Amino acid sequence: MLSIPKVRFVNFTDKENITGATIFVFDEPLLCSADKRGGAQTTRQIDSLLHPHISFGVDALFLSGGSAFGLNSASGVVEFLKEKGVGFGFGKFKVPRVPSACIFDLTIGNPVPPSPEQIYKACFSLSYTIDETEQGSVGAGTGATVGKLFGVPNSTKGGLGIAWSERNFGGIDVKNAVFAVVNAFGNIIENGKIIAGVRKDGRFFDFVEEGFFHPPKYPEEYFSSSTVIVVGFTEVVFSAPELWILAQALNSAVSHTVKPAHTPFDGDISFAVSCGVKTGVSLFDVFGEFYRLAKKAILNAVKYAESLGGVPSYKSIRS
Repeated sequence: MLSIPKVRFVNFTDKENITGATIFVFDEPLLCSADKRGGAQTTRQIDSLLHPHISFGVDALFLSGGSAFGLNSASGVVEFLKEKGVGFGFGKFKVPRVPSACIFDLTIGNPVPPSPEQIYKACFSLSYTIDETEQGSVGAGTGATVGKLFGVPNSTKGGLGIAWSERNFGGIDVKNAVFAVVNAFGNIIENGKIIAGVRKDGRFFDFVEEGFFHPPKYPEEYFSSSTVIVVGFTEVVFSAPELWILAQALNSAVSHTVKPAHTPFDGDISFAVSCGVKTGVSLFDVFGEFYRLAKKAILNAVKYAESLGGVPSYKSIRS
């Protein structure tokens, strides 16, 4: 069971339409930075994380299926926080800060994104504890797939993965946690071998090594539906520039676990969040821990996934 200081969490999962969302709400504004890779992001309120901004800190993070339609679902979190009086102050007005990122999952199930009303209701189930069963085909990873060279029908199920640790750095016990929504264009690699991805003739297809990257006979929509979103939380106090470096550590893990990573068809983005409760820990220690945990979270996303929408999972292929 995982708990992160000042962070509440909930998954909204819609198995009927094969989509969902993952919501993080903070007890107070937390400092966050982001790092974008690839060429196909679908985001909202991200600018404040990429350069100096008048709005210090964020109130929540929102990850969802539904592509651009899913971005509207973030309004459910905004409304929930507005009613609580949470947000950046402009006189008597409070504007909730909810950076959001979405994956494209419209072709695996019904093209019905989570609604703002569903997300608003889900916020009433926010919890400070997270169980390891909250992985796989749940939350924002419900409709995730990986290995889409030949489209979703020839892919493998992706999902939401979590990895966390409590380690001692120089006499200080530190919690770190990483969440990964894995909806990659490329294959997922463990110990040099493909464990989920493109399927061809009853086996996984290493299309990069085969020099088979963009055959013109396949429709464009096969290539426009991919993203890996990674969120890392640390108890350690860091500045915004330092958090940006930690966000890069998360994306570095993507590039070592997904082959190929950060393609023009991927909207990869990582978020690094400081819970701001401990000092005296090196940036380099947390960098290494974020990298290690992100690789594990990405692998967990596919290992915990279940077959949905006719797309087989890691578990079903191995059985």
